[in-house]
Amino acid sequence: MRWIAYGFMLIYLVDIIGLMLNVSSFRCYDSFKSFDRGMPMAKTNLTKEDISVSDKFICKFSEMYIRQRAETRFDYKSVDMGLLFKKHGFQSETLEKIITRNSVSADIVREAGEKPAIINDIYRSDLGELLLTYYFEEKIPEGERFKIPCKNITNRELASLPGRGLDAIGYREKDGRMELLVGEAKVSEQKKNPPDVVDYRKDSIYETQKKFKDSRDRLVQRLSDHCRKLSDHDASRLGLLILLMESDRKNDYDIVFGCSLVRDISCIRLNDDFGKFHTRKTDFEPHQVSFCIMNFDKNIGETVDLFYKKVQELCSPK
Repeated sequence: MRWIAYGFMLIYLVDIIGLMLNVSSFRCYDSFKSFDRGMPMAKTNLTKEDISVSDKFICKFSEMYIRQRAETRFDYKSVDMGLLFKKHGFQSETLEKIITRNSVSADIVREAGEKPAIINDIYRSDLGELLLTYYFEEKIPEGERFKIPCKNITNRELASLPGRGLDAIGYREKDGRMELLVGEAKVSEQKKNPPDVVDYRKDSIYETQKKFKDSRDRLVQRLSDHCRKLSDHDASRLGLLILLMESDRKNDYDIVFGCSLVRDISCIRLNDDFGKFHTRKTDFEPHQVSFCIMNFDKNIGETVDLFYKKVQELCSPK
């Protein structure tokens, strides 16, 4: 009888251990990407980056901004190799200085000592876009980074007008599959959690991304226009994504809806500021969401003013 009892106890322990293993596996499941018929399960990555608004930070992103605004499709050194400039007594270095100086604009409202309206504040929106592209190109782990080959900041025709449309389009090749980055950035110091720019307004991050998630034609149209501006190498990657979408080969690509929101210590509240991206995580299935809140330790308005002043300082004639 004693051996029979031991036998039942052993069976019971085996069942308990098996149950524990199953539960453990289930708990770990969300941490990994699994595949069903070749499609990845939805994965939502919500993160926060605390940013110290130091002189080093302001200088770094001011220089980055000027480089992007002044970027050219030609090489200054190649121009110097020709005889045209030399014939007239010029060097490309002088041209470079003029183009750089004129690639950024003075804010007439700020220069008058007033505060620009948010909708017209190009330096506010451009700082948000700059941080978005920096995050996905350089900040996330090396194996996860995207290439964003053609930035809105560079290709906006007038330096005095804010950009419109998608804030970033990028790609990466991961595990033999192409992945598209659809990026949207917002900046808000509204004392509301989440702020309206996250999921309340028609042009909010959520509503903008949802439109592209729900309409393949809308997304392909935007990608087609963007592809015209790329180099051979980048156009072949983005072009492949367009062809895969048009062919409805959903198993061969994925989309990452990349989002960034700039907040500061006076208004941030986690996890509320993620809004519907936190409460309705399945809305973007079967694709991925990567949302980073960038939290300044200084007031947003003050930070944008410092950014503006440094850009103007660096671009002023020496």
